Amino acid sequence: MKTIVANWKMNGDEQLCDNLIFKLKDFDVGQSLIICPPFPLLFKFKNCRFCLGAQNCGIALHGAFTGEVSPQLLRSLGCSYVIIGHSERRRLCDENDDILVKKYEIAIEANLIPIICVGENFQEDYRLALEKQLNSFLKVRNLEKSIIAYEPVRSIGTGIIPDSDKIAKIVSFIKGITSAKILYGGSVDSSNVADILRIDPVDGVLIGGASLRTEEFYSIIQIAKNCC
Repeated sequence: MKTIVANWKMNGDEQLCDNLIFKLKDFDVGQSLIICPPFPLLFKFKNCRFCLGAQNCGIALHGAFTGEVSPQLLRSLGCSYVIIGHSERRRLCDENDDILVKKYEIAIEANLIPIICVGENFQEDYRLALEKQLNSFLKVRNLEKSIIAYEPVRSIGTGIIPDSDKIAKIVSFIKGITSAKILYGGSVDSSNVADILRIDPVDGVLIGGASLRTEEFYSIIQIAKNCC
């Protein structure tokens, strides 16, 4: 099965966690499923059969950083992955490339695998935008072992996604820059996930809103397991 990452953003509760854990209790997804809930819900998934990720981390292992969370602590809570550079954090929290590289490096030090989000805005040429975002990471350690999530900003939560040929073209462009695994994200649901996963250079998907609906998300996992 190709990689499935669920980004719950600032959503979810303990009941949603319990529903998902129950639904997947007999489903063998191995290392291919990564759930990224809000920080306070991480404890619910510590001993599950799928992987756990955080949506963000601080720029140091410890220290006077009020409101931040150490990647070392995330690792101790069972996280294997951490999302870095989601467009919402770039836009709402003013996270620039220098900050994101620091987060990448400290995540690697804490033995977390970074999931680096990249994507162009409406008015940007994807080649220029992606080169700029990725060039900052080209000198960091173990980039080839990280995951790159391509999310065109216009597709996040809008239901508007590029056609298969364009996704293939852009993902291939990214693979010309780095050998890391590449995911597609942006309005992925059960109606389009099979088509996206069948695009040859795509290694998986990053799912937002659809991962908050247990039956819908379960359908996505079943489709992913059967189609690829």
